[in-house]
Amino acid sequence: MELALAGEVGRESVLRDALAGLGYEVVVLDTPSNLGLLTVNALVAADVVVAPVAADDEGAAQGVAELRATIAKLTRIRPTLPELAVIVTRAKPHRVMSEVIEEAIASLGLEPVVRVPDRAAVEQADVARMPIAIAAPDSAVALAYGKLVEHLTRRAVLR
Repeated sequence: MELALAGEVGRESVLRDALAGLGYEVVVLDTPSNLGLLTVNALVAADVVVAPVAADDEGAAQGVAELRATIAKLTRIRPTLPELAVIVTRAKPHRVMSEVIEEAIASLGLEPVVRVPDRAAVEQADVARMPIAIAAPDSAVALAYGKLVEHLTRRAVLR
C-alpha cells in the first residue's frame, strides 16, 4: 500500500478523504509504530493519536518525541492538530525505569492520559486468548483501559 501511495498526488490525505464520505462517527486505526506513509495518512485523518509508552522501554519516550514532532508538521496539511494522548503501559510505580519514563514524558510537556499497571492478568488473558476486559474485568489493567475509553469517548463527543 505504501508503494501505491508513493506516486499519488496528495498522498498524505488519501485516507482522510476516503473516510470523509463514509458517515462513521468514530473510526479507530491501529498503525505500525513507524512513520511511513500509512501512519502519516492515519495522523492526517486523526482527531486523537494514542501513543502507548512502555514504562520499561527507555527508547519509548524518544518515540513519543518523534511522533509529536511529526504531528507538529501536519500544520502544513491541516489547520488543527490531533490531540496526542500518551498512555503509559506496564507501569510500575516507584521503580527507577518507570520514573525515568514518566520524567521524560513530562519533559515533553505531556501528561499521560492513563497509566496501565504491569500485572499478571495481562499475560493470563493473553494465554487464554481473551480480551482483558472479559478475562479480568475488575482488574487494575481493565479499569485503566476503561479510563482510556472514557477519555476518547469524551473527546469524540466534544468534536
